[in-house]
Amino acid sequence: MLFNQLKDFTIIDTETTGLGNYSKLVEFGAMQFRNGKPYKTFNVLINPKMKMSDEVIKIHHITNEMVESAPPIEEASKEIYNFISNDILVAHNAAFDIDVLNRRLIYGLKNSYIDSLLIFKNALNLKYYKLDYIRKHFDINLKQSHRALDDVEMLYACLSKLKNPYNIKIENISKVRGSCRASQIVKTKNLGNELNNCHCVVTGDIPNMARNEVWQLIVNHGGLVGSSVIKKTRYLILGEENLGYSKIKKAKLKKANGDLIDLISFNEFVSLFELNNLK
Repeated sequence: MLFNQLKDFTIIDTETTGLGNYSKLVEFGAMQFRNGKPYKTFNVLINPKMKMSDEVIKIHHITNEMVESAPPIEEASKEIYNFISNDILVAHNAAFDIDVLNRRLIYGLKNSYIDSLLIFKNALNLKYYKLDYIRKHFDINLKQSHRALDDVEMLYACLSKLKNPYNIKIENISKVRGSCRASQIVKTKNLGNELNNCHCVVTGDIPNMARNEVWQLIVNHGGLVGSSVIKKTRYLILGEENLGYSKIKKAKLKKANGDLIDLISFNEFVSLFELNNLK
């Protein structure tokens, strides 16, 4: 048993086209746990639709030829969503993996997550906390390959070496903040042209939908999406919580100056255009 309270969760790892958060995904690996025990694993290569550098290939040993016939992110996203479901995700140095997934998966992430780096820092007194260094500390006879599923299995092995099941505190569980950029959203389905190139901005949280899903709904109905209220913005769509009041203030000022802009709740917006909700 890895954790005292957490019985169902998924350990994940990603491999990418570079070292920065704006890199594209080339591989995703995961191990699902049920009742605290390994249940099943999942691994998928992803075609990033770009050439990877030799430097990056030397790290994860995934070649351009290996991903040439792999599914693109639009297809791989559906497989990943089906596997991780609503599980709490566990990853080592999770900020990177979570941010890349949140930017690249077609609807972003809604899962909460735990960074195993913090677990090992609280449980061990080491000079370094890279996964391979922890492996050597525990004398685990596995070499870090930098392939996604191999690294997932290594992280599981390292967590299993902790003397007692780790006590997860509420502050150790994080929620995904933000989502990918509006400029990354492209039409995935042609659901109609009701919005006819209307520029729409969303502020606040929409219940049961990630920001990416709302953007995707708009784009698939012929609209344009942005992160900021600009001159051409036609609708500022208001969520129920965590509203961006600077956006609201700017929209109200534009409206007072005679610009054609409406501030509208998400439900009103959907009803106004009779949009087909992707959910």
